[in-house]
Amino acid sequence: MTSPLVRPSKLIAVHLNYHSRAAERGKSPANPSYFLKAPSTITTAETVVERPRGTALLALEGEIAVVIGTRAYRVDRRVAWGYVDFVTAANDFGVYDLRYADPGSNVHSKGFDGFTPLGPDRIDARSVDPADLRLRTWVDGVLVQDALTRDDMVFDPAFVIADLSRMMTLEPGDVVLMGTPTGSTVVEPGSVVEVEVSVDGSTTTSGRLRNVIGAGAVELGSTGALPRVDDTTLDAAYGAGGVPEHAR
Repeated sequence: MTSPLVRPSKLIAVHLNYHSRAAERGKSPANPSYFLKAPSTITTAETVVERPRGTALLALEGEIAVVIGTRAYRVDRRVAWGYVDFVTAANDFGVYDLRYADPGSNVHSKGFDGFTPLGPDRIDARSVDPADLRLRTWVDGVLVQDALTRDDMVFDPAFVIADLSRMMTLEPGDVVLMGTPTGSTVVEPGSVVEVEVSVDGSTTTSGRLRNVIGAGAVELGSTGALPRVDDTTLDAAYGAGGVPEHAR
């Protein structure tokens, strides 16, 4: 199998792919939309994810990562899951202070090195039904996200793979992040974030993807867009949990 630590040729993320998150955003996508993340954003469990110096709104997004095992081009949805090698846990971190700069592409907010932890273990795709995948996320031991694909996911993994493969060749090792459910929120330096993908009704699991949040020591620099926060940004960053008084 391909290790989740090998940099893929492509890292693709689905924007809104859980009913709970879409409802939180007040949107109802008719089709999936995507953005690309650089392979340099990939890191592992137990690494420190640094909040860039000068920013305040680093938000977690627990996700299911689907890793391609066989080259896929224009594959039918009915067989698309067979092109997947394994599934693991992911965290699609982003800084909302910079989201305004290029909304949709998310280069400024989600393009930092180390902003996509993957792992720690793999779930063999051949052994599971993707409808049975459960995603959970904890912050400092408190459960903040809990979603089952069959109940909450809008576009199942086979649909997404078939759709993407209409446009591009998915190569072995390529990673597709399947979106995040409600519960995404801001985390502070010192917080411990854990994400786990498991198979509902079994002991099969990706293990907990554990990362500590650190405070960046190096200035972001003054070239280009600079961090900016307003009430709309705060509401989006904190999500359904609401903005705490200290953040206003």
